[in-house]
Formats: sequence, structure tokens, C-alpha cells
Amino acid sequence: FFLVFYQSINSFNIKVMSNVHRVGDWSNDQGTVGHPVPPQGPASNNIFMMGNDDSGARYPPINKVLAPNYTPKSFIFIISLLQVILFAAELFVGALYGNGAFVTGNDMAGPSSETLKLMGGKYLPCIQNGEVYRFFTPALLHAGILHIFTNLVSQTMIGYTCEMHWGTKRMAMFYFATAFGATLLSCVGAPASVSVGASGALLGIIGAYMAWILLNWNNRDLLPQPCPRMCTMLTWLLVIFMIGISMQGIDNFAHLGGWMTGIV
Repeated sequence: FFLVFYQSINSFNIKVMSNVHRVGDWSNDQGTVGHPVPPQGPASNNIFMMGNDDSGARYPPINKVLAPNYTPKSFIFIISLLQVILFAAELFVGALYGNGAFVTGNDMAGPSSETLKLMGGKYLPCIQNGEVYRFFTPALLHAGILHIFTNLVSQTMIGYTCEMHWGTKRMAMFYFATAFGATLLSCVGAPASVSVGASGALLGIIGAYMAWILLNWNNRDLLPQPCPRMCTMLTWLLVIFMIGISMQGIDNFAHLGGWMTGIV
């Protein structure tokens, strides 16, 4: 914020004060009183954005921030849509066969753990009985409205850009591989819990993207500014783990397992 503010003030002073010799000369080169000329150049130079924006605006539109490099013909779009559909199915199953679509004690505003287990959530005894699909299905399910909202926002902010660099097939492979790693470590660290959520795979994508940045650190054609990108990923990592430590019911083993698998 202070960097942008300083640059704005500095640009204003240079442009305006060069034309001011007395009070009557308060104008810029276009003759518009009191309004500096906005700087030219692509906004893709904005180091705080995950994607690119060629509109030339200093501040990108909100869709470029929440879903940079968005395209409906992508794995991230399809998996996000599938997760929304399955969450609606969770609410339906919970209302029809469980204790309700929204139960007391679920701070995420969603169904009970029994409903999540019925839908394919991670539960070690079921996996030991041969239901190995539960290594992957937890990444498609969510515990409540707050849970799916935060995960999907994070997923779209990061995922489209990563898929642009890696391609759809590799993105899908990374997503499900890190989801497997997240469930695996969760089974070891929290064997009695029922857990769901895409955050393990999301941490895996963050881990893979961090490793990819390091591997391409000196490739300025591919990564003009690797340091800000890495700082952004470290911030994501810190925020997610801080939330996991400070709140009850968060499967930190799944987060850690997904991130470690992504780095590998």
C-alpha cells in the first residue's frame, strides 16, 4: 500500500510541479487542472498479481485478481464446478438421510461428519476395508459453506496461473497426486478423524509452484520477477497454517502432507 501510495505521489509531483511557476500555472501537459497523467505501460508489471493483465490500468479489475488467467476450458474450472455440485449433493444427502443439511456443531455451516463419511470422506477404517477411492474423494468434498468458499477462492486465485504454466494434464496429475499425499499423512497423523476438503491439494499446488519457481529462478523470460512470486506463495503458506493452528477441526496433517507432496 505504502509503495503504491509513494509511487502515486511521486508521479504526481514530477508531472505537475514541472509546470508550476506560479499559482496560475497549476496544470499538467494536457491542460487538465489538478489531475496528473496516469502512467502508461502494461499492468502485467504489477508484481502482486499471479497472472497477467494487458489492459494498461494501474489497478486490475477484480476478476483479474480473483481468477487471473481464467478460462472455462481448464482443469481448475471443471474441478471447481464439480466440487460445487458435490457440495450441493452433500446438503441433499444430509437433509434426506442424515441429521440435516446444516447441523449444530459444524462451524463451517454444513452437514454432519456421518454424512461426509457416507459421501466418501477420509476415514481410515473404511480405507483399510478396501475403499481406496477415499484417498482421492476427500479433495472433492467440503464440510460447509465457509469451507468451500475459502477453498474455491484460493484455488481460482492460484490454480489458473499454475495450469497456464504446466498444462492441463500435468495440473490434473499434480492435483490428485498431492490430494493422495494429503490423505495419506492425515491417515497417519489423525487416523480416527473424518476429513474432507480441497485444501490438501491446494497446499500441494502451492508446494509444486514454489519448487517450480526455484527451478526457473534464473529464467527471466519465464519468470521476470521470481522473488515477489515466491513471497506471495510463502504468504499463502503462512496464512493457511496459521489458520489451521488457531482453529479447531482443521486437518493440519492433510495440509502438511499435500504441501510436502507438491514440493516433491
